[in-house]
Amino acid sequence: MKPARLIIGFLFILFLSGCSLIPGLSKKPENITLNYWGLWESSSIVNQIITDFKNEHPNIDIVYTKKSHQQYRESLQSQIESGKGPDIFRFHNTWTPMLESILTPVPTDVVSAKEFKQNFYPTVFSDLRNTNKEFIGVPLEIDGLTLFWNEDIFRAAGILKPPSTWRELTQTAVNLTVRDTAGNINTAGIALGTASNVDHFSDILGLMILQNGGDPKSPIDKASVDSLEYYTNFAKGNNRVWDEAMPSSTVAFVGGSLAMYLAPSWRAIEIKNSNPLLKFQAAPVPQLEGGKVGWATYWSEGVSKKSPHIKEAWEFVKFLQKEESLIKLYSESAKSPGRFFGEPYPKVSMAAKLISDPLIGAIIADAPYMRSFPMASRTFDNGINDQIIKAYEDAVNSVLSGSSAKNALETTAKNINNILTRYSANP
Repeated sequence: MKPARLIIGFLFILFLSGCSLIPGLSKKPENITLNYWGLWESSSIVNQIITDFKNEHPNIDIVYTKKSHQQYRESLQSQIESGKGPDIFRFHNTWTPMLESILTPVPTDVVSAKEFKQNFYPTVFSDLRNTNKEFIGVPLEIDGLTLFWNEDIFRAAGILKPPSTWRELTQTAVNLTVRDTAGNINTAGIALGTASNVDHFSDILGLMILQNGGDPKSPIDKASVDSLEYYTNFAKGNNRVWDEAMPSSTVAFVGGSLAMYLAPSWRAIEIKNSNPLLKFQAAPVPQLEGGKVGWATYWSEGVSKKSPHIKEAWEFVKFLQKEESLIKLYSESAKSPGRFFGEPYPKVSMAAKLISDPLIGAIIADAPYMRSFPMASRTFDNGINDQIIKAYEDAVNSVLSGSSAKNALETTAKNINNILTRYSANP
């Protein structure tokens, strides 16, 4: 009987140790570390979500690093390609063609194609797919252009609400523009028409082209030409409502010398911090009569193809995009010094939570109609966006110097074709 007892005792010891020699038993999960690169949220905020995740996955450590936006895209690509980059990282929605070779497809058990279509805004379904039509990122936010308007300037002119169409906006801008006796603009109706001092001019022009049915990829069609002409007319002639003598549009709006200002929602934080006494609100972007198109520019989370722990990395991204995690990220960001709100939620089901907000509700209202193109300002990518923006900047300056919009855009179209080919983004 003693040998039998020894065998039973030995098996019992193996059972306690979790030895895989016993059929049906698995080893203790391997302890792993994932590196996560972000851009805007502080470690103190993201680490709260990491702690929640670790409570469910005690074997996974996540090291979050808030990176500088300067040369971020180039550093990200070079580090990943050399095998030293992060497992998880943030990237702009327009960077898909540049980063396709280093991004792993989203597993269907993280977010399925059906969930992408039902849960996220339509622009996400279009933006975050590679050439094989696989999804390669999951957004934790949505953003785009919104129309900020100065309440005091509007009230002084007897105007009670912001314009909802471009026709209304044109007339309102004229009515709100104030000049001195020499014809110089003291108060501008809206910041449009130039490239040098209109922050986010490329987003605005891109929005106009898309709303008008033009093709920003090859802007030689009449709709694109008309859009450029319309844009530059705001800064032309004696009836101009803006010109290059004005400061940057952000500075002008903060200083109270600009009635209307088109910019992403995050600019509201800068405005409030720079001038706490300024009374302003946000409204959806103006539309053409009968149309509905908004502008999307937002950031997403992706997983590196070089990560040795792709499955676990996507498990964390899946956790990040849960409603509870998004709500916590938003609320904790809103508590940060100098912040008044977090990142607008990217999910349709969460729209009701923010739609009534006076500053970001306009983004949520436009989100179902948003579209994008690599003309997104301030991505600091030194790549597809910045180069296409430069091509359109040259077109705006050419028209303001006397060239026709048609001729200017013919050159722009050639430059864009070369840029898109360079980044393999030209179908």
